[in-house]
Amino acid sequence: MEEGADQRGETMVAKGKLLARRSGVVMAVVAFGGLTVGTTAQDIEDLPAKEIAEKAIDASRTADSFRINAKGVSDVGNYRVEVSIEKQGDCRGTDDTDDRSAQYTKIGDTTYTRGNDAFWRNYATWWNSDDQAEQRVVEIMRDRWLKAPAGADALSLTEWCDVDYWHHGLKTGGLKKAGAAEVDGQSAITLTRERAGVTDRWYVATEGQPYILKYTSSGGDYPFESTVNDYNKPIDVKAPPADDVIELNRLRELF
Repeated sequence: MEEGADQRGETMVAKGKLLARRSGVVMAVVAFGGLTVGTTAQDIEDLPAKEIAEKAIDASRTADSFRINAKGVSDVGNYRVEVSIEKQGDCRGTDDTDDRSAQYTKIGDTTYTRGNDAFWRNYATWWNSDDQAEQRVVEIMRDRWLKAPAGADALSLTEWCDVDYWHHGLKTGGLKKAGAAEVDGQSAITLTRERAGVTDRWYVATEGQPYILKYTSSGGDYPFESTVNDYNKPIDVKAPPADDVIELNRLRELF
């Protein structure tokens, strides 16, 4: 994975999104792993570092579901993200950046988003609204969910529900094996890479299936730490109560 330039590039790709447009998050969770076809955790540590990483990346797409937790620093502030994703694209998660906070759910082609006042005020600014319009949005959306077609609104938090999205831009070159480690009680092998003052670390399980258990980056402009777990565990994704939902068209009438 490239250093600062690639991290900033991820931010440019996501330009125009509302919350969660942070290169660090993309880099933090792009490196999760899954079932490694034809390789067990017992012999994964005998392979070269690049091959370990490549097998984990290729196999991760076969997982039925997984959960990502990430925290770090980006060009828009400190962030913390948690998202549970099913292979077919349904998901639920939370997204916090400084004073803005949001929950989101995607079911099929429909998304639901609920945020705090700061989140909705920031949302309103994307429509060049005046102060009165911003306040109306805040008041109508307080404790409510915005319902919208997937990909049809500036929020776009649920773009993260695409499993392939997290593999975008992953680089395996330059990795080296760096000994044994333990992540949440699980034995792992560490892979490291150092470029231009940035140190990336992968932690790959050596017991059971060879999942990537943790990924970190330090020393650059966008340090982060992420963990990936709950592989293949069912995710309880439900639509919010109808009385708590506001349709996108109704909200846009306020601008």
